[in-house]
Amino acid sequence: MASDPLVTVIVATYNSRGTLALTLRSVLNQAWADFEVWIVGDACTDDSAEVVASFDDRRLNWINLSLNSGSGSTPNNEGLRRARGKYASYLGHDDLWFPWHLSAAVKHIEQTGADLVHSMCVQLAPWGVFDAIGPPRDGVHYDLHTNRSSTWLHRREVAAEIGGWRDLKSIARAVDADFMRRVHLSGQRIEFVPTLSVLKFGSAWWRAYAREGDPPQLAYLRSMVTDPIALRDQVLFDMAVAYTRYYRQLGKSTIRVTFCDAYQALRYAISSIGRTFVDWYGRERWPLARLLLHLNRQHQGRLRRERGLPPMKK
Repeated sequence: MASDPLVTVIVATYNSRGTLALTLRSVLNQAWADFEVWIVGDACTDDSAEVVASFDDRRLNWINLSLNSGSGSTPNNEGLRRARGKYASYLGHDDLWFPWHLSAAVKHIEQTGADLVHSMCVQLAPWGVFDAIGPPRDGVHYDLHTNRSSTWLHRREVAAEIGGWRDLKSIARAVDADFMRRVHLSGQRIEFVPTLSVLKFGSAWWRAYAREGDPPQLAYLRSMVTDPIALRDQVLFDMAVAYTRYYRQLGKSTIRVTFCDAYQALRYAISSIGRTFVDWYGRERWPLARLLLHLNRQHQGRLRRERGLPPMKK
């Protein structure tokens, strides 16, 4: 009987066969090969099963849930239930891993003894690099900072110790922010892996479910396979250019730009004061908990419309 793999990769998916094929290719392109993959369909109605089967790789396992849950929580919990690896990792069905993602994460978690580690990801929009997410800034902890789950690797037991992934309809945060927050509050250690290893394609920006033609991930995947170092350097360069343009724009002194900057600064200040008050009062306390839950449901509804998805069932 084959020994258990060191890592279980969980890919939650829903009707995204085009991007799913590219995402799985980036997994199979990993330098670290001791893994299994559970691709869990959230009641998919397309031919995602055939996409998985087309790879003809015994490490890839497919299951399709009978009921659509509307988020990655239920598929992730099902993947964890079936996982055999010492560590669990996640990858969004429209995100890509650089070839060193798993090897860097495994090395870091075993060297540091951390419970969960995460790398840096760059978020890509149709107009280019949108943002980069790495470690929290000074003075901020993981109850208020999260990175996308596609960057994570954690001890498999961590999920059971915090009660697994919670249903999106029952929380006032994104499901990955809620998970990482509970890991931190439970006293477990989170560490940053100092490398860029994930490219994230926000489905709302790309209108992924209503998009026609080749997905944007295709060109990036080709570069990842042929010359991943050059692609990483190009992405980092594009990110530096984007930040430079942003800060140079702040230095302009025209009346229009000054007014816009002042308006944005005021919005940011009000938002920061609001978040500070919410965190001081406690997000779980009544009546704030109900209000935040309502606002989060509205936000998720807007995201579904932007992605080209039907409204979430109540």
